Amino acid sequence: MENDRIQCRMDGDALAPPWWESFGFIRDKKFINDSKKYDKFTYGAIFKLIGSSPLRNPSAPEYVVAFRGTMLLHPKAMKDLVQDFYVLFNKVADFKRFQRAYSDVDSLLRDLGSRNLSVWIAGHSLGASLALEIGRKLMLNENLNVPTFLFNPPHVSPGPVIDEVLTEKNKTRLYTVSYAVKFGLANAMPWHRKRTKELFRHLADWKPELYVNPDDWICRGYIDYFVQREQVSKNHPRFASTAARTSYRDMFLSMFFYDKLQSHLLPSARLWTSSTRKQEAHGLRQWWKPHTDLGLTTTSYGYSFKAPS
Repeated sequence: MENDRIQCRMDGDALAPPWWESFGFIRDKKFINDSKKYDKFTYGAIFKLIGSSPLRNPSAPEYVVAFRGTMLLHPKAMKDLVQDFYVLFNKVADFKRFQRAYSDVDSLLRDLGSRNLSVWIAGHSLGASLALEIGRKLMLNENLNVPTFLFNPPHVSPGPVIDEVLTEKNKTRLYTVSYAVKFGLANAMPWHRKRTKELFRHLADWKPELYVNPDDWICRGYIDYFVQREQVSKNHPRFASTAARTSYRDMFLSMFFYDKLQSHLLPSARLWTSSTRKQEAHGLRQWWKPHTDLGLTTTSYGYSFKAPS
């Protein structure tokens, strides 16, 4: 949609509409950055399923809310890069894109009310951060468990660097030590520990779908987060239970009464891992391929509150 706009492709020349039309959808609403009259661009949209469409899949949702990723070749690429900076410092909920999109999605769900029509949220890269934050907030604030699909979601951590310099065995040792340190620090900060436990309890039933590629440095941290959490919990469930919902940055900020949970700390998720070529590791294009071409594997992760924590 945004490429159509900046390249002046309109009406029959536009390339975007055939995509959603091929799945039996129409565009219901656009999310537009409109801070200035001549500085508008599209960063997402709401699509509505046409009930009578012969293309309708019986499992398709009634609405899809989707957000695009960073467009580095866009004339206003700096606008996206500023949002990436917000992601890096866990400030997604503070920027206007999120506030406007969350308000519209919340209104859509309220309008649907008891009609029980299904809504899915999706995003790629920067858009995945936006979708993740909206899904989290809907679960925390409204207790609405909305299916959320995240393609190459950014995970801010030293995990990719650790992968390059340590063997799997040494990596597990490092995570075990780190978890033990987090456990000790969390015990010294009971207010923070209690808050993160409550947040995880509220989020436990929400299980976003994470589509990641191990060759993508931007999202591969999610693989280690869940795999190492499971690995450590086998021998040290007490450490794993607490450390899984704790980050050093959160603990540091909580000392200054800024108590906020990092968005990548998730109690539950389904991880879809691709083995596609390295040069496509972060591209949205890879996910258009059939599952067999992707070499796709899936693992479901949950969170137990039975262990002492």
